[in-house]
Amino acid sequence: MRAVVQVLSFDLMAKVILGVLGIVLIRYMPAEEYADYVFGLALTAFVAQSVAATFNRVHVLSASAAPNGRHEWSLLGLQATIVGVLAVLGLPLVADLGAAYFLVVLLVLASCLSDFAKTCCQRDLQFFRFSMIELARALLFFGGAATLIAIGTGAVSAPSVIAIQTVSLLVVAWVALHRRSATWQATGPAAMARYGRELLRGDYAFLFAYFFVLGVFTQTDIFMLKIVGDADMLATYGSAFRYYSILSLALGAVHAVLLPTIQKLSTQAELRAVLAMHRRVLALFGVVALVAGWLAEWAIPWVDAGKYPDAVLSFRILCVSAVVSFAFSPYVNLLMRFEQFGFLLGLILAALALHVALSGALIPGFGAAGAATATLVSAAVVTFSIFLKSRGLAIAAPAPDEPATP
Repeated sequence: MRAVVQVLSFDLMAKVILGVLGIVLIRYMPAEEYADYVFGLALTAFVAQSVAATFNRVHVLSASAAPNGRHEWSLLGLQATIVGVLAVLGLPLVADLGAAYFLVVLLVLASCLSDFAKTCCQRDLQFFRFSMIELARALLFFGGAATLIAIGTGAVSAPSVIAIQTVSLLVVAWVALHRRSATWQATGPAAMARYGRELLRGDYAFLFAYFFVLGVFTQTDIFMLKIVGDADMLATYGSAFRYYSILSLALGAVHAVLLPTIQKLSTQAELRAVLAMHRRVLALFGVVALVAGWLAEWAIPWVDAGKYPDAVLSFRILCVSAVVSFAFSPYVNLLMRFEQFGFLLGLILAALALHVALSGALIPGFGAAGAATATLVSAAVVTFSIFLKSRGLAIAAPAPDEPATP
């Protein structure tokens, strides 16, 4: 509980800082620029989720580290290589984003490096350092963006904000990693290929595929708004999502603590204690989400000066989605403990198809609210299915030192 509160507290400070900055950017950035910025962040989140999150989760899940952290640097080298390949494949997006595309590529690399630093702390259960990385990069980004705003409205564009964000991530990553023993030979082609083959043995291939599809799934709302919607819908949804991201910080904090914690549990009693703690936090989170949804009717129009009137309904729908996701958040970590990667892959593929179908049907008529509804329904299908599957696993596969309870 202490670790969750610690991570949540620092995440709260970081997300409040980023939330305030996001609100300011909504005011000062033209709608078309803001739509480009939202799309650039979606591309970054997609690659970070499908590449960085995959490798980082495997790093946390793996039973033991290689001597001198050799596997750590092979892992980082593989991430950079895959990002480079994806950057080449994504070159057609230059026609849409222009020179900002190359800044997005740099932002992706910086995000992977910064998240790698956080993962090293997470695996070692150094949650204070883990949280400080999050807070430090938020403070740097805020300071840089505030400088742009002080220069003048013309300086606040999608490329300039992305550049500031990239520099902030790189600085924090360097501070966090520069004293860590680096085995650069592990980033050579032969070492990375050897490490890659080790990772792809057995069910971990399903895990990689799962996280890749999950990266697409989590950004389907943005991508579908870009495809079947328009810039105003995308900017409106991006605005609502900014407020939602502050609310959903609790979900990230719980995941950051639960994954390594559940990996180290040895008895069913310990698992029950973790789940009981989560239920107590859920009750508080539900109240916060309810109040946030109620206040949105007055707060959001005041913040954005009525720029995005449809953001209120979209935010309220996303609040419901946040509560549903939070309620079932521990159970995906339990499935990973029992290496149910094939099930997760099949489930996320089905949910992705559902998300695309719902988005295609709802966005043209309902805009940002339609995208939020598609996100809510598809996310609920995923999380509830995981909950049902994990209940059976928790009973059928207890820890070796304690028999299952009927």
